[in-house]
Amino acid sequence: MTRSLHSLAAVVLVSVLSSGCIIVGGGGGSNRAGDITVLWSFNGQPCMFVPQVQTVRVSIPGARLENNGLYPCIQNNVAGITLYNFRGGRYDVTVEGLDATGRVIYAGSSSLVVNGDVSVSVTLQPTANATGSALISWVFPNNLACNQVGDVAGGRTVSRVLVSIDSATAQPIDCVRGNQTAASPQAAITIDNLTGGAAHTIDLIAQDSTGFSYLRATHSVTVTPGGSVAHTFQMQWIVGSLPIRWTFLNQGVTLTCTQANVPSVFVNFRNQQTQRYVFADAQGNPTAGQQVPCTSPNNLQGTFFPYFEAGNYEVYLQAPIMGNSYTYQSGRTGGVPVLQVQAGVFAQSEAMGQQVVLQ
Repeated sequence: MTRSLHSLAAVVLVSVLSSGCIIVGGGGGSNRAGDITVLWSFNGQPCMFVPQVQTVRVSIPGARLENNGLYPCIQNNVAGITLYNFRGGRYDVTVEGLDATGRVIYAGSSSLVVNGDVSVSVTLQPTANATGSALISWVFPNNLACNQVGDVAGGRTVSRVLVSIDSATAQPIDCVRGNQTAASPQAAITIDNLTGGAAHTIDLIAQDSTGFSYLRATHSVTVTPGGSVAHTFQMQWIVGSLPIRWTFLNQGVTLTCTQANVPSVFVNFRNQQTQRYVFADAQGNPTAGQQVPCTSPNNLQGTFFPYFEAGNYEVYLQAPIMGNSYTYQSGRTGGVPVLQVQAGVFAQSEAMGQQVVLQ
């Protein structure tokens, strides 16, 4: 989730917790006793920007602090704690940020002299156990926006991007949130709680509302403990178009749709790599396919799929003769025809398609 990076307004420290102490060490002399207020930040950032920090531990040698020195990161809008009744003298203060498992992921220390009430600010730095974050965005080919990819006329354009980290279950993100265009050059999302110092593989898939995928990008990023890394993903097409034309052959005579008395054709494909049919039932069994007019609106014998997953496809065509029990089929002789769909290659109509013969 992206977060605002506006600086927090300064707040007036109030006593957020009464912490009883038994002072063993410290100094004496003429220094007056007083209270110690400890304030903390994390690599210069407030608690809200390090949600992985669940608890803060304060240690002062010679002092036994309430609850073993464990406090919430922030209370009453203050990132800090007031400790009461210290003898006058010098003290060393160590502050540690702990994650949900109790690991120290941030640490810092400072010294102070009590001569009346005193306040100290400790800036904690990430340890080797600290997590980091990735600021990611995506760019489509030709700088297209989300609503310019897909079936624009039908309203089925890219609406979400599936984001997967290290092969974990992908989470859908509203496409426009991270889609950098001329109109939104700063669009980005933040992924938090990534293991610091490790390489993380981030996989993005752009889909429409039906779950059809158009573009993809995968990249490995290494996160600095306690820091952030930014990367813009150049999304690449994983689809192309599939135009196809057909003709009919009866006893060596080539026929048109009208001559063959065929009003429509059932079209199906099988991906040679996955062996799955494009048009199948819930169990994966092939159906007759998608029914299309034998003659297209362009007055051509064929059809056109503007977006189709890249790959090689076996083609299965069936065309029943109107008022007759005979059905023309592709592949009766010469084997099943195969068409190739190339990623990023888009024809404009079925006129560019390979011709398939039905007999």
